[in-house]
Amino acid sequence: MRPHRLLVAGAALLALLLPRIAAAAGQLQAGPTLVEIGPRAAATRLTLRNTGDSPAAAQVRVFRWTQLEGADALLPTEEMAVSPPIVELPAGGEQVVRIVRIGLPPEAGRDDAYRVIVDELPGAGGRDTRVALRMRYVLPLFVRGSEAAPPRLSCAMDAAGSRLECANGGGRPAQLGASRLVDARGRTAVLSEGLFGYVLPGSRRVWLLEGDRPQLDFVHLRLETWLNGRPTVVGLDLAP
Repeated sequence: MRPHRLLVAGAALLALLLPRIAAAAGQLQAGPTLVEIGPRAAATRLTLRNTGDSPAAAQVRVFRWTQLEGADALLPTEEMAVSPPIVELPAGGEQVVRIVRIGLPPEAGRDDAYRVIVDELPGAGGRDTRVALRMRYVLPLFVRGSEAAPPRLSCAMDAAGSRLECANGGGRPAQLGASRLVDARGRTAVLSEGLFGYVLPGSRRVWLLEGDRPQLDFVHLRLETWLNGRPTVVGLDLAP
């Protein structure tokens, strides 16, 4: 099957950064913002809440998350079951959704990656669907493999400073938070003040960098980032 390229709306991207429960501008909330199934577990929970004063409805789906040719992609999967997949929430209501692994557990030493997509369904509570803002949450779901090694990043930058590529040789996903480039003279260029992206285990991620970054020495460069919540410095090789 052809993969669906991962398009994350601004609200969904913010949902990855907020603590524990992701609050949207509308009625629908979904959390936690990082969903996990432990190496000895078969299921986990997602909580949906309606903080508005009218009914809301949502659909919950799970996709396999891969990185193809350096870009995020989603694949349909039968390895996860969602119960219930369609949720109707009264005003102020809450619903727990179970996500159950029905496929084989991850191979030892590596996590499996999925995305949970929560879509607010149109027409809930009689709202005018022509003007209503419908929310979408795109949440990471990791099925933890036993004895998975921490992420091991290696990164390279082209001489023009327009293409950054990182590979993850470890067994855990690498979440890159606030990130910047720093050259040998201490000059900096900010890449992101929040979430920059993920590099999945055994995968590579490519960022095409926009904007002019004058006066940086792209031959002697390092990446300063928050790797899984910890400040980390990664030396950059010069890409061919």
